[in-house]
Amino acid sequence: MKVKCPKCKTSDAIVPIMYGYPGHEMFEKYEKGEIKLGGCMATVVDPNYHCNKCNYEWNKDNPHYGHYSDSDEEE
Repeated sequence: MKVKCPKCKTSDAIVPIMYGYPGHEMFEKYEKGEIKLGGCMATVVDPNYHCNKCNYEWNKDNPHYGHYSDSDEEE
């Protein structure tokens, strides 16, 4: 089953949010846009998914109670 963004309804721009200390492999996936880095520590309420199209992030258990994240792009 493909994950769909609860806000913009796209399914082709969804990436998992990965937590933990990132190693080489995680950085490579991040650079390719395959994952979003979520930080070193996670709780059960932290988001699981990120939409690269609209920047919405949500937890799989409560998709409509997420938030819009800041872009990782440097200005």
